Amino acid sequence: MKRVYECEVVSQTKPAPGFAQTVLQGPEIAQSGMPGQFVNVRITKTTDPLLRRPFSIHTVDPDQGTFTILYVIRGRGTELLARVPPGDKLSILGPLGRPFVVGNSRRALHVLVAGGCGVVPLRFLCESLCLQFGPERVIAFVGAQTKDELLCEDEFRKLGVDIEVCTNDGSHGTQALVTQLFSGRLQKLLRAEYFSSLRVYACGPREMLKEVARICTEAGIKSCQLSLENVMACGLGVCLGCVQKIKDGQEDWHYERVCTEGPVFEAREIVWD
Repeated sequence: MKRVYECEVVSQTKPAPGFAQTVLQGPEIAQSGMPGQFVNVRITKTTDPLLRRPFSIHTVDPDQGTFTILYVIRGRGTELLARVPPGDKLSILGPLGRPFVVGNSRRALHVLVAGGCGVVPLRFLCESLCLQFGPERVIAFVGAQTKDELLCEDEFRKLGVDIEVCTNDGSHGTQALVTQLFSGRLQKLLRAEYFSSLRVYACGPREMLKEVARICTEAGIKSCQLSLENVMACGLGVCLGCVQKIKDGQEDWHYERVCTEGPVFEAREIVWD
């Protein structure tokens, strides 16, 4: 059952220029939230801003009863959220949405592809995969426009996973798009005999996800899960503002709500054009 919780702000930090990280006390969400899910936050105690804002769950600490959201400060809502002082409480609706599905194969290789803010839900997923299968079964490709916008690199390294980073302008790591980094190593990964299969998980800008889907389809990868970043309003599937075309057979399609049937979809389901 979806519930609304009054969650106390534990801390506010700025992990990079233009970004904010808010730690919230919310035992119910910390214990039940799953990688790929999100929360809807009422920014103030008034109706200004009117709508709640959706944020992917970035990390959870069930023992401490806390969870974290990490976001770019863009617009009045996030500017206000980043200034909420520790000790104040926020109305949080969640956890919401369909999470990533990781399966139970001990021999699968789990590949994460993150572009820009798309790294936020994949950080949570990475930790979960490491706990379940071990860091040797996880590879992360993380990209951003610039060094200042590259998030969570140190966190991935502390988890012990194999990570490759890139920036569009070459200010850190390889100068490339993250899809190029992923594609360039993919054939070698597919030839590795000690993995039974590859499972790909990606989040980032729409065009990036479309390219990840194309690469995986051409490589014959059966499991490629994409977390979409469609604009959401209600978070409950009522307003239909976040709908996405989904394949229905060979030629037909129908709409599904990203906030309830997603935000995670199999790449083969999505109609891009």
